[in-house]
Amino acid sequence: MFKRQDIDAINVCVPNFLHSQVTISAAEHGKHVLCTKPLATSLDQAERMIAACERARVKLMYGENWLYTPAAERIREIISEGALGRLLAIEAREQHSGTHSPYALKRSLCGGGVLIHMAVHPIGFIMHTMGKPVRRVYAELGKLLHDIEVEDYAVLIMRFEGGESGIAYSNYITKGGMQDRIEIYGSEGMAFINLTHMNPIIIYSDVGYSYVVEKASTSKGWTSPVIDENYQYGFCNMLRHFVTCVLEDKEPLSTGRFGAEVLRVVSAGYESSRRKAAVAL
Repeated sequence: MFKRQDIDAINVCVPNFLHSQVTISAAEHGKHVLCTKPLATSLDQAERMIAACERARVKLMYGENWLYTPAAERIREIISEGALGRLLAIEAREQHSGTHSPYALKRSLCGGGVLIHMAVHPIGFIMHTMGKPVRRVYAELGKLLHDIEVEDYAVLIMRFEGGESGIAYSNYITKGGMQDRIEIYGSEGMAFINLTHMNPIIIYSDVGYSYVVEKASTSKGWTSPVIDENYQYGFCNMLRHFVTCVLEDKEPLSTGRFGAEVLRVVSAGYESSRRKAAVAL
């Protein structure tokens, strides 16, 4: 496939342990790469992927679909207007009752359990939204319900350069379907986002913002701004963004380097769990 001249770009959706091999091969054949999360199963693999794409001068985009959901795009606009003030803390979670993938149940194939397989979503969202380096990581992992090789429960705490806090939760012990929820706390307001709901954003703001929904007379206090529910989970926007970056030679919103930084935090989480102590970055 990589030898075909009519293929310019690929979307890497194979199991985690193959991300590095496929991405490097694609780069060596001059193909642009959109690689789904996590970028790789180790930081060494991630760095080799980034280096291969840089040598070949092709795009490497990290496929974190949470960043491309209409809710995420809308909340970035609202934050940029100052509606929440200075961001202080973000808590986010992805959880459900268990994976369908046999590749996610073995450390050698997945890189770990729910921390690397699921918590990368909330971790990546928190890191990207805060926009500051992570300076300290503490994680608690466990096997609470399932008899599997890897963890089915993870809580990871990040402290950022300015002292801000981020907490990511993921597990396989949640009944009733997927839960993708985010809470953002700022000096002037707060926001609740539920990516599994059709109208997923609820905001409280002391100062207000420009547009809530047609006929709304105020944006102060509690509001629920309108978004486009047809692209709720962000995959269509993510793919469109990747193609646009290739065609127009732009840097992706979520670069391969960003994917490696998310993986660095995940790796620190596993180290923290082993040491039962916070890990400085």
